[in-house]
Amino acid sequence: GNIKPVMSSFDCKMIDIFPTSRQPMRGFVEKMKALEQSDPEILSISAIHGFMAGDVPEMGTHMVVLTNNNREKGDRVAKQLGMELFGMRGNNLFPQLSPAEAVSVAVAEQKRPVVMADVWDNPGGGTAGDATIILEEVLRQNVTNAAFGTIWDPIAVQICIAAGEGAEIPLRFGAKSAPGTGSPIDARVRVRRIVRDAHMRFGQSMVPFGDAVVIEFDGIEVVLNSTRAQCFDASLFATMGIEAKSKRLLVIKSTNHFFDSFDRIASRIIYCSAGTPYPNEPRTTPYLKAPRDIWPLVDNPHEKAE
Repeated sequence: GNIKPVMSSFDCKMIDIFPTSRQPMRGFVEKMKALEQSDPEILSISAIHGFMAGDVPEMGTHMVVLTNNNREKGDRVAKQLGMELFGMRGNNLFPQLSPAEAVSVAVAEQKRPVVMADVWDNPGGGTAGDATIILEEVLRQNVTNAAFGTIWDPIAVQICIAAGEGAEIPLRFGAKSAPGTGSPIDARVRVRRIVRDAHMRFGQSMVPFGDAVVIEFDGIEVVLNSTRAQCFDASLFATMGIEAKSKRLLVIKSTNHFFDSFDRIASRIIYCSAGTPYPNEPRTTPYLKAPRDIWPLVDNPHEKAE
C-alpha cells in the first residue's frame, strides 16, 4: 500500500565513538533492528554517530526515526532511544594501548597473527594515513615477521616503481603530512612487489588504494600506497602478495570497518592510540563552530534542556 514517510530526529547532545562490533553498541543496534521489524508503523531507525572532527554547528550524535505518517510516535521513539544511547556515553570505546604497550603485548602472544589497529591514523576519518609511530616502536623492539598495511606516500611509491621489483634502494617514507605522526623512516629497502591500481574488498564492493608497492627491510614488510584508504579487508595484503595468516603481526590503519574481515583470522586484536593525527579528544579540540553544550564538553546537557 501507500506510505507517507515522516522523519523525527532527536539531538543526543553528545559526541562519542560507537564501535558496533562490540557491546554495548552491538546490542543497541540489534534493538533498533528488532523495533523496525516488529512495528509496522516504523519504517527505519538510524543512530547517526556524528563526526568529532567535524567543526560544524550540527556536529554530534542524533537518533533518526522514519514512521508511516506518525510523527508523534517517531518523536517519542527517537527521544527514548536517543536518551538510552546518551546513557551509554563514555562506555563504548574499545580499550586502547600506547605503542610501547601494544607492541609488547603483541610480541607476548603465542598464536599468530596479532592484528593491531592504528585507530586514530584512519584515512576514513580524514587523516593522511602516513603515521610511522607504531612502525618506529616495532623497529625499536626488534619485531620481525610483521606487515604494515598501509602507509600513504605517493612520492615513495613513484621512487620504488622507477627502481623496479627486486631493486634495493635507500628510501625515506612516511610521516610527511602533519605533526604528531612520527618521523620519516630512513631505510635501505628491497622493492618486493609493485601493483598498479590496487584494490581491496569491502563487503560486495572493491575499494582502490592506488598504485602500491611492498618494501621489505629488517624482517618487516610495508605496503606503501598512493591513494588514501583505510584497511577494510585482509584482501589488501593478498593483493600485494603478502600471506597475512603467516605473519606474527599485522598493523592496519582503521578504527571499525576492518573488524569483520580481520576477526576471522586474528589470534588477537589490539587497538593502539598512537600520536595525534586525528582530533580524538573533544574536550581539548579548538572547535570554532561546533556546539559547546554537548557531552563531554559539559557533563549532562539534557539537565539544562529540560
